[in-house]
Order: sequence, then C-alpha cells, then structure tokens
Amino acid sequence: MPNRKLCAVLTGLCVSLPATAPEAQAATTTACASGVSVRTSSVPYPSPTVNLGTSCTGFSDAGAPYVFTIARLNAVYHQFPANVYYSNVTATCGSYSFSGSSLVAAGCRYVF
Repeated sequence: MPNRKLCAVLTGLCVSLPATAPEAQAATTTACASGVSVRTSSVPYPSPTVNLGTSCTGFSDAGAPYVFTIARLNAVYHQFPANVYYSNVTATCGSYSFSGSSLVAAGCRYVF
C-alpha cells in the first residue's frame, strides 16, 4: 500500500501498481522413466526432439506447454562421444505426437 503522506506531497503521482502476474504454469506435466534424443551437432546437449517411448505413465493432454520430467535421458550422437546420459531432466516442449505407441515431444528446452 502506498505511503499516504508521500502521496499527499506528490498529489496525483501516487498510484497503486497491480500485482505482477504469476508465471504461467505448465498445462501438461508428466513423469517419464526415460527418453532418447538424437543430437544433430557435436554439442553435447539433447536435440529439441525427444522420444519418450511408453515411459510416461499417466500422460494425458491438458494443453501446451508440455513438461516432461525425465529420470534418465540418453543424448545419442553418431560420433565420439556416442552417448551422453543425463539424470532428472525437465523438458518443456511445444508439441508432441505419437509414432505408433511411442510418445515423441518436439520443440523442447531442457533444464538439467
């Protein structure tokens, strides 16, 4: 609440500012046992697409963004080093699809 004495001195300059809006919450959050991301460059980070297979129990689409907590993520690259493993990764993705029964998320950003 603004200081009333200060407001009286600065007549017309004192306004109450609205509270800042909380950050958007993920619409869909799912825990996954594992995922595989095939890297397209030599940078040792996963690509924006991750194949989660059938490891995400209880996945139900509640809208974007899609947040997947992945217990073990395998970032595959076809040159040395071939595989890099990450534990307890959070992938925030813009979309997903099913390839057969396998869940594939795209447009992902990762927090390690």
